[in-house]
Amino acid sequence: MILVTGAAGTVGSEVVRLLHMAGCEVRALSRNPEKLSLPEGIDAVYGDLAKLENIGAVLDGVEKVFWMLPMDADFNFPQLARQSGVRHIVLLSSQAVDIGQENAIARLHLNAEQAVRESGVSWTFLRPGGFMTNSLQWADSIRSEGIVRIPFGDISSPAIDSRDIAAVAAKALSSDGHEGRIYTLSGPEKVTPRQQVGIIGDILGRNLGFETIPDDIAREFMLKRMPVEIVNALFDLSSRSQEFSAVLPSVEEVTGRAPYTFKKWSVDHIDAFR
Repeated sequence: MILVTGAAGTVGSEVVRLLHMAGCEVRALSRNPEKLSLPEGIDAVYGDLAKLENIGAVLDGVEKVFWMLPMDADFNFPQLARQSGVRHIVLLSSQAVDIGQENAIARLHLNAEQAVRESGVSWTFLRPGGFMTNSLQWADSIRSEGIVRIPFGDISSPAIDSRDIAAVAAKALSSDGHEGRIYTLSGPEKVTPRQQVGIIGDILGRNLGFETIPDDIAREFMLKRMPVEIVNALFDLSSRSQEFSAVLPSVEEVTGRAPYTFKKWSVDHIDAFR
């Protein structure tokens, strides 16, 4: 049995689908399992990885876990998993770990990696960069105004499709040889948000506007919606973006196919922007 946490998300739901297609026995974990749209035969269960009081029943019979890390994660989860008989954890971490403990986002993932290592289970760490799905945050303004206003608009990075992360995770969970491996993942090309908006506009057949929000205004806006340490971490990551700009071969090496381009992602998700 393979437990997939975060099964309602873009990565977790695709991991469930791919494992099911591969003939694996899958249990899908969510805080709202009744809202999951799953293939027939998938066991959907309730679980909150920030509150582990009842997690033992969820782990019953589970041998492998895909751990999609919530921001409020309880780092006792890997140890509890091992005590329940779990042999392997595939953790969705982040490229940000290279920055170190001083960055709040990096610290979250580093603490998770450490918890997995210390639990004694075998492990695989996936460290993607930015997600293409972040572009869905622009959907409302594209539909209503035909313009996108965001900070860091001209930073170039090889954003990755969630489906590619899920494909690597599914391989690591369903085949041998991935134990003790760290896969740093990227998309196939470096693209700025400004260029991404242009690609979406071309597919829509619309001339979309784009404005980069100045850092001081962006910081003020973000502080109203998230903790200061997360805002500081995001600005830190943006200032060091060149450290995470390499186009890497990991997706193709693990899955046997090239990662999806942003144009491919946009075509497949274009209805969100109409």
